Amino acid sequence: MVKLLQSLPPEYVTMHLVNKIRNNPIIRSANGGYSWRLKIKQIGDDYCFVDGWNNVVKDIQLGFGDFLLFKLVDQSTFRMSIYSPDGCEKILQPKSDQNGCEKILTPKILHDDDDDEDPFFVKTFTKSHIRRLRFPKEFAAKAGINCEGTMRVKNLDGEEWVTDVKLDTTFKTKRYLLSSGWWSFRRGNNLSEGDKCVFKFIKSERKLLLAKVTKKK
Repeated sequence: MVKLLQSLPPEYVTMHLVNKIRNNPIIRSANGGYSWRLKIKQIGDDYCFVDGWNNVVKDIQLGFGDFLLFKLVDQSTFRMSIYSPDGCEKILQPKSDQNGCEKILTPKILHDDDDDEDPFFVKTFTKSHIRRLRFPKEFAAKAGINCEGTMRVKNLDGEEWVTDVKLDTTFKTKRYLLSSGWWSFRRGNNLSEGDKCVFKFIKSERKLLLAKVTKKK
């Protein structure tokens, strides 16, 4: 059996894990009640989840194009959410119920976060996103975006750009968007037409995070 491992982003390690690595961290699923105890091991220049990652892949039925979001709950616990390529969250059911049925994965729309969770939305870039980025209504409501002002947008490297939040009533509906500053962010992160991006609003920081980019092939 091939031994699987999962590398951690270097910037994440630098910000959160250097000199704080626990021997046996726990990964808990965001839903379904799953938990796994693994190890974090340095392999070359990378830090990776090992010794148990095989079980994670098997239990969540990780498929091609799926992506994972990890949140460090404390120094020894990670909270993991699983998303399919279309941006829907995968809901883990128990391994078996009283009838012995196998677990299944059912989709949950990305916008349907619990109120205490940081909201997400997925955007595939078109020409209209070169100068501005419109927020979905549901996302704006959950993020508390209800007036014009400024917003900091950052990438996973921790770099930040200041952007303007404007109210758009072009189509007789109130939609908020990022205008001034957005072009610099898009260019600085090499975002182009056809790229699929996952944006997450960090409520505790009041900042928008570019959480994932899937480049157009």
